[in-house]
Amino acid sequence: MKKTLILVLSGFFAAVCSCKDPFVPNVEAKYKNLLVTEGFIQIGGITTIQLSRTGDLKDWQSLIPEKNAEVVIEGDKGTILNGRSDVNGSCELATQNLSLTERYRLKIVTGGKTYLTGYLENKKSPEIDNINFRIENNGFRIYVNTHDNSNQTRYYNWNFTETWEIHSAFPSAFEYKNGQVVPRDQNINIEYCWASNNSSAILIGSSERLSEDKLTMVPINHVLGNSDKVAYMYSILVRQYGLTRDAYQYLENIKKNTEQIGTIFDALPSELGGNITCISDPEEQVIGWVSAGTTTQKRIFISYKDKPKTGVGIEWMYSRQCEPFTSSRDSLIYYLNARNLIISENRRPVDNGGIFINYTMGREDCIDCRLRGSNIKPAYWPD
Repeated sequence: MKKTLILVLSGFFAAVCSCKDPFVPNVEAKYKNLLVTEGFIQIGGITTIQLSRTGDLKDWQSLIPEKNAEVVIEGDKGTILNGRSDVNGSCELATQNLSLTERYRLKIVTGGKTYLTGYLENKKSPEIDNINFRIENNGFRIYVNTHDNSNQTRYYNWNFTETWEIHSAFPSAFEYKNGQVVPRDQNINIEYCWASNNSSAILIGSSERLSEDKLTMVPINHVLGNSDKVAYMYSILVRQYGLTRDAYQYLENIKKNTEQIGTIFDALPSELGGNITCISDPEEQVIGWVSAGTTTQKRIFISYKDKPKTGVGIEWMYSRQCEPFTSSRDSLIYYLNARNLIISENRRPVDNGGIFINYTMGREDCIDCRLRGSNIKPAYWPD
């Protein structure tokens, strides 16, 4: 979500800066400390509202979390849900029992001011027909397909969470603990992990100009064939939202403006506001858009076995620089302090009847997968 907020700010600052010169965020005082709101009132699920403030010129991309703000969802039939933003500016609200037959608005009270949306139109998302992929540009191009037989959706928004399996380059049988080299506890998994990443691009589509409310082969992601994401197993969970026409146009404007950052603008874009108003000070600029409705989702997996079998080169080969090396016992502490771990302990007898000991070692990020992900296997992950 934070990445999307940065895109919102990018589009906003692009809209208020010079249209003749390459993008430089010349942020005037009136554009500092603005409230930035992002969220989707998810009927039948958990709603997350993210609140931030714009910063100074030097750190305009570093959103400042809006802490301890009162966050309220109000229904036009009397429903009230209360929450408060945490240290990260995030507020979760249990909206599983909200109904499509009641309209809702979002109220935020912070800094002695009150911010409010109007009552929002609920949009029911149709099911995702399928997620598929094709081999394109030395990688996997992932597409979403959907339709609405009632022709009521027309405007769509997607985001996704991708998860991939990580393997350590070397198993480690020993560790250094309390001044000694001891066998590693094999009940602690450091060999197999999983990493995740949320989408940041604005992914929207519209069937407005089509006779059917149907979208086919909409590209949403591309994963390079030599990426660690598809070295073993990769999964993508795609979430789909229906939008109002106004919400779609808002995201479309942001998308257009962010694509122009760093270029010469042909024309000055209009300022990007949103559907949130400061009722304590109607002249105050507020950034962000809040929508409401249901969400649908679908997950697929891509395996390394899905890579082309013939006629491919290094563009499909995942490789990390993880070369093991040997350390003497005298040098062990030096290498451990340099962020290396023990792979194995090597012993051999010498002529005087003693034992010569050295160690095979490697970089810790090549041995302990927890530095790159979580060692807790997701419940949905295949065996």
